[in-house]
Amino acid sequence: MEPIINSQISDWLYNYNTAYVPVFDSNGYLVESALAVRVQNLTANETTIYDVGPSSIVITQAKNGNDFCFDNIVTNNVILQPGPGQELGTEDPRVAYDHANKTYYLFYTGVTQGTVSSDLGPVKAMLSLAVNKGDPLDVTAWVEEGYLFPHLNWSKSGALLIREELPHYLFWGDSSICIANTTNLINYTNTGECLLTPRQNYFDSTLVESGPPPLPLSDGNYIFLYNSARQVNITNPKPGWNLQYNLGYAILDGKDPTKVLARSDNPILSPVLDWETCDTDSSPLGLTPNVVFVEGMKQLEQDKFLIWYQGCDSRIGVAVINVLL
Repeated sequence: MEPIINSQISDWLYNYNTAYVPVFDSNGYLVESALAVRVQNLTANETTIYDVGPSSIVITQAKNGNDFCFDNIVTNNVILQPGPGQELGTEDPRVAYDHANKTYYLFYTGVTQGTVSSDLGPVKAMLSLAVNKGDPLDVTAWVEEGYLFPHLNWSKSGALLIREELPHYLFWGDSSICIANTTNLINYTNTGECLLTPRQNYFDSTLVESGPPPLPLSDGNYIFLYNSARQVNITNPKPGWNLQYNLGYAILDGKDPTKVLARSDNPILSPVLDWETCDTDSSPLGLTPNVVFVEGMKQLEQDKFLIWYQGCDSRIGVAVINVLL
């Protein structure tokens, strides 16, 4: 399937890592879908396709209730952008909605100067939170709450599980997936424990990273999608790049979501299409070859889900997941 969002409908060259944002009416009924999209352009003096500037996060809504067709990605709809504490960009949104207080919680990475090498130079990634107590399509309604773990030198990728019983859980991290908890959805305590770690000789042998927030299954447990990487020897256009990103899943206990009941032995989505692998036939080539990555998931039925995923850090596609219990 071809991408549903790319540079042809965007003010940015690269459009990727995408969170699902449900839109509700005043009575709490779901009326349409929106996406929070990470966007990025090349620098003014670029010499290669990898000379990128800071990222921003933009909101876009579905056209006429069609989850496969969205409004153009335009500068007027930026909700998070570079600023103090995130001078080098805002990246990788994941969104959870609390029906009890009608509030959206958007977790993202604020990027600032640091010591870890990247396409932006030496950086530090800090998991951050923005909150919206009104209309998610109103770009002025998003309030930045700052870093979740200011004492850490690196934190990313937060997927929030909101429960009827306290505490709520945040599964976060981009090497192992760690566990934090909260009672007020603003302040988080890192437990120091891991939910998932890499496994030797599996598709997730190099790293694991949170996907979208877990969603309930018909048996009372949760499905949690996670991103992962392994080292490969696949010829690709990017100098020095030797990773392949795949999608895995874990089934979390409905009574204690910190317990993993099952975990995929094989990936459920891997880069195959040219816009996922960055083959020379795809245009533009894309930032990162051999990548599929998921941050947005919508529940269609009890055990059926729609995901929005990116390929090559450049475009957005969709897929359907059916869970057989």
